[in-house]
Amino acid sequence: MIYIISALIFFLTFIFSYKFFNYLKSKYLLNIEDENLYMAFGFLALILTAGFSLASSSLFLILLT
Repeated sequence: MIYIISALIFFLTFIFSYKFFNYLKSKYLLNIEDENLYMAFGFLALILTAGFSLASSSLFLILLT
């Protein structure tokens, strides 16, 4: 049961942090014409999102086991 909750926490933090990074991208990079910079920010957002999701899920597992 605890692993299912951990997977749910991973999924929810992944969704919310990706939405947050998408919001930042749309707010600050709206008038950027360079497509490479736009894609680099998206790639960085994906890496940070995965890292944050893994960290929150592992922290939950450490605290509750």
